Amino acid sequence: MNHILLYALGAAVVAALLTSLLVPPVTRLAIALRALDHPDARKLQETAVPRLGGVAISVGLALGAGIAGVSRWGQWDTLQRGEMLVLVLATGLVFLVGVADDLTGVSVAKKFLCQILAAWLLIEMGWSFEVLRLPLVGEIQLGWLGPALSLVWIVGVTNAVNLIDGLDGLASGIVAIIATSVLAYSVVQGNAGTVLLMAATAGSCLGFLRHNWQPAKIFMGDSGSLTLGFLLAAATVHSSLKAPAAVAILVPLLALGLPVIDTLLVMTVRFLDRPHSPLGERFLRMFHADRQHLHHLLAHFGGGSKPTVKVLYLVAVSFCAMALLVAFTGETALGVALVVLEFAVVFTMRRLGMSRSAQNLVATQREGLRAGARSDGDGEPPADERNVLPFIRRP
Repeated sequence: MNHILLYALGAAVVAALLTSLLVPPVTRLAIALRALDHPDARKLQETAVPRLGGVAISVGLALGAGIAGVSRWGQWDTLQRGEMLVLVLATGLVFLVGVADDLTGVSVAKKFLCQILAAWLLIEMGWSFEVLRLPLVGEIQLGWLGPALSLVWIVGVTNAVNLIDGLDGLASGIVAIIATSVLAYSVVQGNAGTVLLMAATAGSCLGFLRHNWQPAKIFMGDSGSLTLGFLLAAATVHSSLKAPAAVAILVPLLALGLPVIDTLLVMTVRFLDRPHSPLGERFLRMFHADRQHLHHLLAHFGGGSKPTVKVLYLVAVSFCAMALLVAFTGETALGVALVVLEFAVVFTMRRLGMSRSAQNLVATQREGLRAGARSDGDGEPPADERNVLPFIRRP
């Protein structure tokens, strides 16, 4: 295994250096092409920021993994050349859709169709969940459900990573943490190809993080977040092919628990938000952008973006440690219990963030109404205060 780790280190270093070096010219290119992310009510930045960082990430990642693999082709034995070609083709499709979205915008439907096609290419190649083992139930052969579950997983993780890219340094740091945990698991499996791929993924994210830390000079955009999410999803499915049945699905779910669970909860909130609306409208609302994600809520609770990002880094490390614990012990019951624990942790953090956000909003409204009353000079609050905040007693 030592030689695999050596090549993995090389892939990570090369990817990090190349990505970091590519960011400045890519930033200039994004400005020239007007690929800028402008401030709005949903976003936290105060100025327009270039958003083609995914180009630097993807090129650095591809060259880092490619150079390490080509330098000793035998390290790609667990990813045969045909599989590598399909993986490159599928990832390239997701990347190009992301670039197009960063430049001109792409509809949600078109993005989903391209992601489904890319996922289908991997599934047709045989990258699919096959078995599931549950406490008190035993081993379940998934059969036709395997490809369906794999399709949902790949598309879901791809978009989950995209949706957590809401604070400076958040997505790149979280992906680096998750990729490192998948790398560690793949080393134990002897899955050399996935080791090199995840090493390059982590390296490129760290190289990009230098420019993406607050205040960010560039955003990764959809070209970065969709590509990274797709690669993480593909790597976890491929790792499951070599995993014991007991942990084949639990380990990926635990490792990616933060983005996946937060996305599931947000989509549920959006769907239930307007219970009397038509079903189709409620379904489409699940994919509308808003500020209901955990990182937005915690940014209000914790006093800003930097503390929030650091807290979520710690949560991601904890979740990945849980995944590795289950991977190395093979305890299905433990894995199920930890999945439930992760849901509880994310749900509780969301509730705390929502509570503090509501308190901040009430305080802001109250102060504004009082200021208006003082400016009137009569010492009495305007009638609007009783209408907007009837549950607050006036001192």
